[in-house]
Amino acid sequence: MIQSENLHQLYADFGMVAEKAQVLELEAGNVVLSFIALTVDPNNISPADKVVYKKLVDEVDRKTFGNLLRQVRKVIEFDSSSEEVISDALNKRNYLVHGFFKTHNFAIYDDSGQVKMRQELSDISKQMDIAHMHLSAICQLLEKVAGREPSDEKAKEFMALGKSIEI
Repeated sequence: MIQSENLHQLYADFGMVAEKAQVLELEAGNVVLSFIALTVDPNNISPADKVVYKKLVDEVDRKTFGNLLRQVRKVIEFDSSSEEVISDALNKRNYLVHGFFKTHNFAIYDDSGQVKMRQELSDISKQMDIAHMHLSAICQLLEKVAGREPSDEKAKEFMALGKSIEI
């Protein structure tokens, strides 16, 4: 089967939106960890505490976006706008991973079908971006409440490295 440039771009678009879904899941984990960090004095962390916190981070990393949101909702009440945006992003994430190609099935073999699929991916991408902004704002607020500097600067340092790092 000869693949068109449009089909290659469809797969690229899907990959970029899937990456945004993973980043959104990570940000939900950051909200959980930021909330927990409210009770931690970084100047008084023992070696034993470090082991406990590492286990906690590993546990959060294993949770799905849906499970993380259930955990967040136990301690944080979203305003109605954030709740709608974040819930919609969860639904779109699940659809993307579990149903996007299945839903479009044979449309992928036609240029006009590919264009529609790419437009839908663009819409999902925008929804992921908005949900990420909401979760990021919550994270930043929790960091401020804890009296810590926002972690954006550290993230920028890591991005400048341009390579994988163990966190």
